Amino acid sequence: MTNSSDAPGPDPDSNGGRSLGPDGGAGQSRSGVGHSRGRVTRKKGLIIGGGAAAAVVAVVVVASLTLGGNSPQAAGTSAPASSSAATTSASASAPATAAKTFAPFDRPEYVQAGAAAGAVNPIAATTVSVTDQALGTAMPDGLMGLSFETDVMTDPRFDPANSDLTAVLAHMNKPVIRFGGQSVDRRFFWTSTDEPIPNWKLVPAFSGDTRPILKVTPADLQRIKKVADASNATVVLTADLGHFDPARAADLALNAKKILGDRLQGMTMGNEPNGYYGEGREYMTIRGSDYGFPKYQRELMAYVSAVTAAVPDLKIIGPDVYSEEWWKQFVAAKVPNLAALSYHNYPMSACKTTGQSDSPTIATAMSRQRAQQSLDFQAVVVDLAKKANVPAWLTETGVSSCDGGNETTKKHVSALWTFNYALGAAQIGVSQVDMHSGLDACKGGPPLSPICDSGPYKKPNGIITMQPAYYGMMLANSIGAGAFQKVDTSGNENVYGYSVKHDDGSMSVVVVNQNDPTKDAQAPVSIQLPAQAATATMSQMTGPSFDAEAQTRIDGLESAGVPKETQGRIPGFTAGDKSVTLPVTSGTATVFTFTF
Repeated sequence: MTNSSDAPGPDPDSNGGRSLGPDGGAGQSRSGVGHSRGRVTRKKGLIIGGGAAAAVVAVVVVASLTLGGNSPQAAGTSAPASSSAATTSASASAPATAAKTFAPFDRPEYVQAGAAAGAVNPIAATTVSVTDQALGTAMPDGLMGLSFETDVMTDPRFDPANSDLTAVLAHMNKPVIRFGGQSVDRRFFWTSTDEPIPNWKLVPAFSGDTRPILKVTPADLQRIKKVADASNATVVLTADLGHFDPARAADLALNAKKILGDRLQGMTMGNEPNGYYGEGREYMTIRGSDYGFPKYQRELMAYVSAVTAAVPDLKIIGPDVYSEEWWKQFVAAKVPNLAALSYHNYPMSACKTTGQSDSPTIATAMSRQRAQQSLDFQAVVVDLAKKANVPAWLTETGVSSCDGGNETTKKHVSALWTFNYALGAAQIGVSQVDMHSGLDACKGGPPLSPICDSGPYKKPNGIITMQPAYYGMMLANSIGAGAFQKVDTSGNENVYGYSVKHDDGSMSVVVVNQNDPTKDAQAPVSIQLPAQAATATMSQMTGPSFDAEAQTRIDGLESAGVPKETQGRIPGFTAGDKSVTLPVTSGTATVFTFTF
């Protein structure tokens, strides 16, 4: 259903805007339905690894969201047996000839949220068996970032003195800030010499659209540099390709490199050029009906030549499209300085129909079939990126590109979807996932943005609110870099298993349980480790129901949760155990950290 409170101001350049629909160029929907390549089997999970052994982190995600009155607590209190009792296998499970002695680990037990009073449907036990076999894909630091419209670059809230945006970004581990979106080719004017704004024709995206062309200058880049430094973020910029001007793009690149320095990840030329012509859609149309990849390639190469002449080591990112055919042609073009093959994907963008596999509903968001279709779509990009010897970056994404709100808007289900969606993409080889965002008002602004301003509509106060999806982003980025390992998951079909092995020897095991929190009981989950563990702690993202608003938390906190160094012990764990079994509340994402 549509969130009526969001009706006053849908921004067509944002997640909830009109111009982000799936009907762009090349005849391909950004939902990605219909691809069958790169299927990840039910029993292949994530483990991230790197160097010598020391610690293992296990993550359990349960999509049943009802917490029944019991809210999760941070480390330091003991768990009541009714809600978080756990059993572990003792070190006797290890070979008798390889007995190992461990120092006691007696940190206070973690108290997880219990099931809701009416959540009584029994859930089949699930076993997540973690191995030391690498999958060949990596979990990066700062997997998730925020994608903004380019005109947001002029927003004074990017100055740490004017808002708490820096503090919000700092909750994530090394986030990416990407500037792009459809505004870049229509309403973005860069100048380093304070030129007057040109008299470009502006086509309204919707009735009453009076948004102006915005002038971006070096002062804006300097303000963004302050935020990036303070939050340890990196920046991706997009040049205006809509108004063909390679020299202006080169000037942007030169100033960006001087000001942002190593914070600049790279630059893209234009946003979704495969959608530059849309029959009957005047706002979208900035090229003729004969515009296709060959004409784009000529424009692209002119830009790349200009920007690399100005900044020889500038990293080129592209093509930022949602068309498989364009991805293939882009790779074949052998673009100089190419650093990443970038694409866009909004998996649930059947905007005017319901009941389809890509309708933006809670059922679709929690559907294993829909999750697999999205992975199949993205696997095509990953395969092409491997051939080009560059990473695959998802530089713009979200639940849906439909106008306004939907069943998932601002709901806890979006936190679970975001977390599982990002980890699934990372497991198959995607190394950057940027959620399209805005800084508009929480009430009246683009409803699908992971963050928003708490002030009245068009009267921002600089106090940034973290929506449920942002909690999923923070939890994903808390896992850290490593190598995905094989995980065998068996049991309930709504439970997903992943794991990450880090360079210091630690592991993160992720289990996503997508059972209904208001109906389904806690899921019995058993994690089988590849070795005896010395310590075991946990961190958990919770919410009372799939459709709960403003109630998502990590360890009961409005932040990224309790630091790993002080997280509570897994209930029942004893040093030397090689497995842990516990009931995991539906609708949660839990990260278990083990050291060996």
